Parts: sequence; structure tokens; C-alpha cells
Amino acid sequence: MNPDSKAVPHELHEWFQSVRRLAETGLFSIAPEGPHRDAVILDALRRNARIVYNLKLEPAGKLYSPLCFFLAAACWQLRTNLGVGHWQAALDNVRNLQQRLASSQSEAVDVGLDIGSPATLFKAEFDEAIRQAGLIDGATFLSKEDRNVALGLAVNWGIRLLLAYAAETPARTQPSKRKDLSWLAERVGPAAGGHP
Repeated sequence: MNPDSKAVPHELHEWFQSVRRLAETGLFSIAPEGPHRDAVILDALRRNARIVYNLKLEPAGKLYSPLCFFLAAACWQLRTNLGVGHWQAALDNVRNLQQRLASSQSEAVDVGLDIGSPATLFKAEFDEAIRQAGLIDGATFLSKEDRNVALGLAVNWGIRLLLAYAAETPARTQPSKRKDLSWLAERVGPAAGGHP
């Protein structure tokens, strides 16, 4: 493991705090606090869930913004925050899955199965969680409490999807101070066993 990998969850936590602040002061603040803002946040949650659900995994980074806005809106909706421990658990999960898939690659080829990449697997779980939460088509048989559990699972799978997606994104060619998907890739890749 990279010696700096202990710092990565802290960097991710600080980065996500910036994402939340931006979403709350920019996107969510088009309405004053109260029921109207609650409606704006629910709309942002549903809209970005639908965008991520309909997007294919690709290296151009189109999944990055809607997934970040979804996570910010979902955390606000659940009245929770993502701490350093959440990011550490997600990094560990992504790293472990990368290693397991790499070690089973030849066996998968031998039996003609394509298991997919970590991002593919996490996206499938994310898609199912947001469907169960009633964010895609509005039809769910779950109670409000169970929909909140499904939304919590969507956050869980969403942060793993974000990290796996970043690890599978090509490294930036020019240095930059922007904390975007390439920045995540630079942080996550070494800690999760992806590209340097």
C-alpha cells in the first residue's frame, strides 16, 4: 500500500465537504430554507439519480458531476455526512474488489464469463438501490423507512462507484490544481491499486 494512502481518506473527506458546500450554496439555494428548498433538493436527488442510472460507464467523465450532486443531495436528504471512515471503507472495498477481480480474470476467461470491472459492479448495485428507493420510476413497494435504507445503500454504492470510476479513468496529461475526476483518479489510483 502506498505510504500516503492513509492521507487519502482525509483528502476525500475534505473534497466532499467542498462538493456539499457548493451544492448547498449554489444548486440547492435557489429556494429559501423550508419546504421549497426541500422540494429543490428532492428534485436534484431524483434528476441526478436518473442521469447516473441512464449513463453508461465511459472514460470521458460524464458520470462525475451527476454522481457528486446525487451524493450531496442524498446526504442532505438523509441528514447525514460522509466521514473519513466512510471514505476509508470505500477505498478498502474498491482495492479489495480490484485485487479479487484481477486474480480471477484468467478463470473468468476460461469459462467465458465477463464479470466486469469494479465500476461496472458498483454501478449495478447503485442502480438497483436507487430503483428500490423509488427515485427512478417512483414505483416501489418499500415503506418510507425502507426507502431511506435503500437511499443509504445508494450512497454506500455511490461512493464506491465514484472511486472505482475514478480509478478506471485515464490519468490527466497536464498538471492541474482542479479537484475534479482526474484529481480523484490521482488520489484513488495509488491507494486502490489502480494507475499511478
